[in-house]
Amino acid sequence: TVEAASPALIEKVRSVVTDERGLYRIVDLRPGTYTVTFTLRGFSIFKREGIELRTSFTATINAEMKVGSVEDTVTVLEQAPVVDIQNVRQQTTIARETLDAIPTTKRIGQYASIIPGATYPNATFQDVGGNQGEGGQFGVHGQRPQDLSTNVEGLNQNQQALGVVSFNSQAFQEVVVETGGTSAEAMTGGVQVNIVSKDGGNRFSGSLSAAYTGPSLQMGNLTDALRARGLKNDISIRRSYDYGGALGGPIKKDKLWFFMAHRWWGASRYIQGSYFNKAQGTLFYEPDLSRVSHNNEYFEDHSLRLTWQVSPKHKIVGSFSHQNNCSCPFGLTGVGGINAVKPAPESRAWHVYNPQFLPLVSWTYTATNKLVFEAGQSALVLNEDSRRQPYVGPNDIRVTDLAMNIVYGSDANNNVWSGSYTRRFVTKYNSRFSASYVTGSHNFKTGLTYQRYYLGRPGRYTDLNQINQARSYTFRNRVPVSVTIWATPFEFLEQTTSLGLFAQDQWTLGRATLNLGLRYDGLNGAVPAQTLPAGIFVPARDFPAVKDTPNWKNINPRLGMSYDLFGKGKTALKVGLGRYVPYTVTASNNPAANQAASATRTWDDFTYPVDDP
Repeated sequence: TVEAASPALIEKVRSVVTDERGLYRIVDLRPGTYTVTFTLRGFSIFKREGIELRTSFTATINAEMKVGSVEDTVTVLEQAPVVDIQNVRQQTTIARETLDAIPTTKRIGQYASIIPGATYPNATFQDVGGNQGEGGQFGVHGQRPQDLSTNVEGLNQNQQALGVVSFNSQAFQEVVVETGGTSAEAMTGGVQVNIVSKDGGNRFSGSLSAAYTGPSLQMGNLTDALRARGLKNDISIRRSYDYGGALGGPIKKDKLWFFMAHRWWGASRYIQGSYFNKAQGTLFYEPDLSRVSHNNEYFEDHSLRLTWQVSPKHKIVGSFSHQNNCSCPFGLTGVGGINAVKPAPESRAWHVYNPQFLPLVSWTYTATNKLVFEAGQSALVLNEDSRRQPYVGPNDIRVTDLAMNIVYGSDANNNVWSGSYTRRFVTKYNSRFSASYVTGSHNFKTGLTYQRYYLGRPGRYTDLNQINQARSYTFRNRVPVSVTIWATPFEFLEQTTSLGLFAQDQWTLGRATLNLGLRYDGLNGAVPAQTLPAGIFVPARDFPAVKDTPNWKNINPRLGMSYDLFGKGKTALKVGLGRYVPYTVTASNNPAANQAASATRTWDDFTYPVDDP
C-alpha cells in the first residue's frame, strides 16, 4: 500500500495499491508538501518526506523496502524530483512566491514576460513594472496567440485573456503554463494557462498586500535638449496600485473549508504629447497644455471558494467571483503604428465592465483507488457598457484632422462595442465530465467538454446615438474634406456550441512512457433572427436566422513519448506530435454583421459650410 499525505488534502490521505510489478500511480493531487508511505506485511515501513509537488507534474517516488517488522520505519527526507520522466507536456509552473514577487499587473497575458520564447501579437501588450492593466494573449515557439486557453478547474474561461475580465491573483495557489505537448484534453494547440485556486485548510490563515507608486516616487529625464526638441512632459506613471487580502480556514475541520480573496488594482499613465481638448463642444481642437492626456484602468474582484468533503469518496468544490472593471478610456494607447492618427482622450469611450460574474462548481468521485469520476460546470457572464466620458455630450461629433494627425470630439471607430457608445452582453457556459482508470503502468482517461456561447441580447440596441448624430467628419486644417454616415442603431446576435470527446492513455513500458490520445471536436454556429430599428440615416432592418455557420467536425490525434535516458529519473528525452483546431466562438456569415456599417462622401466646404444644418 502506498499513501500520500498532505495538509493540502481535505481528506488528509490518498492511498493506492501497487500492481504485480510494484508500480503505482496516485493522480489528481493538490499542490503542496507530501509524505509518501510504503507499507507491506513482513517489511519495514518506508517513508519519504518533504516532497514538494506542483500541479500537472508527475513525480517519480521509489522505495526500497527491507524485510522487518511493521514497527520498523525507515524515513528519508528528500527534495522533490525536478524532471517529469512520464509526461511529454512542456510547462512552466509559477509558484505563489513568484506570483507575489513579479513586478507586473499579474494579468494572464503578462506571464509571457517570464516564459522563455513567449511573444505577443502586439508589442504594446508588454507590461513594464505594472504600469498598465491591459491584457493580451501570447504564443510560444510559433504558437498562435489567439489559441491561448485559460482554464479553471479544467473549464475554459477564455474571455479573461482578452482583458475583459481580470483574474484575482490573491486567489491563486499557482499557475501552470503549458507550452507544448498538449494532451487530448485540450482543444487548441496554443498556450494552456491552468489556474490552481487556493483552498482553505484546517487552520485559519490570511494575507495582506499593498503596492503603490506615483509621480512623487519617480525620477524624470526631461532635459533642456529634449525640451528644445518640443518634448514638454515626461513619460510617467500617474499612479499604479495593487491592494488585496485573503483569508481561509475551516468551517468544519476535515469536512468544509472556505477561502475568500479580495483585490483592488489599477494603473494610470500620462500620454506624452497628447492633451485634452480646450475647445471640446465645438468642431475644432485646441490642445490644453495644462491637462496632459492619461488613461485610467481599474479592476476589482471579490472571490469565495468552498471545499466540501461530502464523504470519503465524494468532494465538491464551489466558487464565485464578482468583478467591477474599467478601461477608462479604452484604446487611448497602443492603437495603430507610429504614423497612425493619434487620439485625443475625448475620442475614446469608457469601457465599464460591471457586473461580471464567474460561478463554478466541480465534483470528484473516487469510486476505488483505481477509478475516479470528475465533472464541472461554470458560467461566465460579461456586461460591457461603452460610455461617453463626463465631458463628452451626445452632440459632440467625431472629427479626424488629417493635417494635425489627430482625432477628437467623440468615439466613432466603428459601430460595435469597441468603437462606439453601446453595450455588449456575453454569456458562456462550460461543462466537463471525465473518468480515469489508473494502474501501475497505465493512466487512462476519457471524457467530454461542452461549451455554449451567446453574444448579444435582443431588443437592447435601440440608441440612435451609438455614434453621436450617426456621423463623423474628416477635416484638413479645420476645412471639411468628407463626412461619414453610420448605420446606427447596430449590433448583432450570435451563438455557438462546441463539443469535445477525448480518450487518452499514459502507458509506461520500462523506461519509456507512451502518451497516446485521440480527440473529436465539433463546432456549430447559429445566427438568430434579428430586427434593428430605424436610425437617422437607415430604415428599420430585419435579418433572417441562419444555421450551421459554421458546422465543423474534426478528429485529432495526439502522440508522444518520454524516455528516461539513464534510468535514474534525471534526464528524459521527449517527442510529441499532435493535430489541433483553432479556438473560435464566432459564428460566420452573419447577415447583420455583413451589412455596410458606414458610407463616406466628399464634402466641399464652399458648398456646405461647417455650420450648415
